[in-house]
Amino acid sequence: EVNGRTNGGILIFLPGWDDIDRLLKRLTKVLPSGQFRILPLHSQIRLEQQKEVFQVPPQGVRKIVLSTNIAETAITIDDIDTDI
Repeated sequence: EVNGRTNGGILIFLPGWDDIDRLLKRLTKVLPSGQFRILPLHSQIRLEQQKEVFQVPPQGVRKIVLSTNIAETAITIDDIDTDI
């Protein structure tokens, strides 16, 4: 729950791939996989994996996208919550 809300994705901007990979591993260890879907978004991952960020997760699962700031202006992810 963030600010009383439990739906909508979360987009986290990081400086580069190493930071994305490090946080991905850390979050995967501490967050319950049934409640969160943690997705990296970077040019170094396969296109199929990149497309996953546009899919809405099942009800009760919150999506967390880890990306560099290229996602800030280059793409729109419909279910990212901008009110947080």
